Amino acid sequence: MADASYPSGAHILSLIAGIFIILSGLVYIAVGALVGSVFAGLGVAGAAVAALGAVALIFGVIIIYGAVQLRTHPSSSKTWGAIILILSLLSFVGGSGFFIGLILGLIGGILALVWKAPPAPMTGGQWGQPGTGAAWGQPTAAAAPPPAGGAPLAPGQGQKFCSSCGSPNAPNATFCAKCGAPLTA
Repeated sequence: MADASYPSGAHILSLIAGIFIILSGLVYIAVGALVGSVFAGLGVAGAAVAALGAVALIFGVIIIYGAVQLRTHPSSSKTWGAIILILSLLSFVGGSGFFIGLILGLIGGILALVWKAPPAPMTGGQWGQPGTGAAWGQPTAAAAPPPAGGAPLAPGQGQKFCSSCGSPNAPNATFCAKCGAPLTA
């Protein structure tokens, strides 16, 4: 099963796109240098082609950095997805990664933009984990054990209902057996 904790498809496609864009930038730089040195009258044109290659090289490096950020900081996937998408489009001036880099960068950027983080698991006893209701650095309460017998209480037995998830709990419970939220009196 694929790891859903980061946008893996966007990460891989963006890495490959960045590599292709860097390679096409290097080809543009080489062609520009060759044109400038072999054809004396086309020195300015050769320099312009080399400059476009340098721009593509920079775009490719930023796209690879963005792909790494998708892996290490998936919470910023929208930002990096937009950057990858824009730079992939702009890489057209420097060879667009032999067109393959452009296409893969567009797909990777779109995948990063539409990726949704999986919900955080609700576990008790953790320190400030997302989804537990505690602030960062504050301990969360451990979930109370389920009522004896494991079966929910029948209506009318004086049970408490959780204000967070609505589950019935034993009358003497201080924390919800289902979600671990504190129960009020």
